[in-house]
Amino acid sequence: MSFVGKVLVVVQVVLSICFMGFAGAVYTAQSNWRAKSVQFEENAKNLQKNMTDLESEYGNFKTETTQKINESLTAAQTAKAANDALKAQNKSYQNQLETVRAERDTSVAQAETTGEEANFRRQESSRQRVVNKTLHDTVNGLRSKIKSLEDTIFTQSIREKNLVAKHSKVLNELKYLNKIVANLGVDPKDPAIAGMKSAPPAVEGLILNTKKDKQNGTKFVEVSLGSDDGLSKGHQLFVYRFGTKENGNRPKYLGKIELVYVDPDKAVGTVIDAAKNGVIEKGDHVNSKL
Repeated sequence: MSFVGKVLVVVQVVLSICFMGFAGAVYTAQSNWRAKSVQFEENAKNLQKNMTDLESEYGNFKTETTQKINESLTAAQTAKAANDALKAQNKSYQNQLETVRAERDTSVAQAETTGEEANFRRQESSRQRVVNKTLHDTVNGLRSKIKSLEDTIFTQSIREKNLVAKHSKVLNELKYLNKIVANLGVDPKDPAIAGMKSAPPAVEGLILNTKKDKQNGTKFVEVSLGSDDGLSKGHQLFVYRFGTKENGNRPKYLGKIELVYVDPDKAVGTVIDAAKNGVIEKGDHVNSKL
């Protein structure tokens, strides 16, 4: 083989190697391009999806923002109307303030003009206040007396009504008894008949109150019995006190009373026989029979 042939063979081998390398590079480039193309497509799809989501969020945001803007505009219009009303009210108050200030200035001028007269009237008012207080105290005292007298009159009127009713009842009973006595042929004016007193019924009550005499002894007593219990003026009752453990629980005799005033539910008696070893007190017992 000649030298030229050898060179051609070498050139052919080198070119073959170069073409193989070029073919490998082309294959590698083609494979990388497909992978990147697939990746680019996936990235494009993701970007498209993200863009769609962003457009949806942007639409929602735009709707909410538009609603808020409308609400803000409404609130601003309301606030502006309220502000205008407040301005008008403030202007009215300012006018009133100016009027009040003018009236105040007039009043101050009048007060300064009539200061001495007011001082004189103040002194006169102080003197009159003392007189009025004295009259007021007097009126209060008279009102208290009038109230006390009205209460007394009311009590006496009730007592009078009770006495009138009792008197009418007694008169009717007296007429009836006089008829019975006349039918029996007995003279009511006979001294022996006139001095007779009926015995009190069997009753038992309590001492409600007592009144002492100058010697600190019991003179009058108020008992819890009255005409409703069958008692009348002149009836006599015995006074005693329940016993204690020291004296063997035996009742203690304290004296005898005679009724001098009788109401329907209570009576007043005077002590006609007082025991020497005891004083009648509130809470003691009374009885028509020992």
